[in-house]
Amino acid sequence: MKNPKIGFIGGGNMGGAMIENLAQRLGGERVFVYARSKTAALREKCGVNACESEAAVASAADITVLATKPAAYEGILNLIKDAARGKVVVTLAPSFSLEQSAQILGTQAKVARAMPNTPAAIAEGVSALCFNENLSADERAAVREILENFGAVYELEEAKFAAFTGIAGSLPAYVFMFIEATADAGVLEGLPRALAYEAVAASVAGSARLMLKSGKHPAALKDEICSPGGTTIEAVKALEKGGFRAAVMDAVDACVKKARGK
Repeated sequence: MKNPKIGFIGGGNMGGAMIENLAQRLGGERVFVYARSKTAALREKCGVNACESEAAVASAADITVLATKPAAYEGILNLIKDAARGKVVVTLAPSFSLEQSAQILGTQAKVARAMPNTPAAIAEGVSALCFNENLSADERAAVREILENFGAVYELEEAKFAAFTGIAGSLPAYVFMFIEATADAGVLEGLPRALAYEAVAASVAGSARLMLKSGKHPAALKDEICSPGGTTIEAVKALEKGGFRAAVMDAVDACVKKARGK
């Protein structure tokens, strides 16, 4: 597919950021949007094509992205199933399967399922991606290319989406809690709150980039900081005593179980 037209149904925090990103990178004339009360504002801000309904988006676009709450999916898919016939539909919900989409759109429907996380809003996210068997190689490549505008993309078996949600989709929330707690500790020790937030967030971002660029195991990087009898190993001891690793693993496990509907 060369220069496909991209439709968005929904324009919340994630959808709005994705629309703005694509409009800037690809041009607003290729983007079609229906986002209820936000449609006009997105047209004015991003220069996209405003549509009057969900079906109008699916009719105008080659690839339609559902960027609404999962609870609305069934109703929306029923609204667009005729207009989307022969075209690609992309869902973003963590627990709405390809089969569920096909049950509504029909067995010949071309459905992709993606799971981006919130840093996709600044093109620093990661997304899981899978397809049903009806998409051509060109259509798969086109969907992947769209998602790559928001960060790294990993094609996975759909059965692994719940695990991906646990370690990546929901991960920003865990990281924000860590940043908040660490900054609070800095405030307790007398640092200004704004400085603490900025320093901790920058340290987290830099540490992640260091691991990715160096290719080193995270344990090796941790060991490089832990001097014998030093301050860092004392902090590591306190984290281990508090069950830090187990708490993280339990959090991921709880998230995965929820994503699997358990």
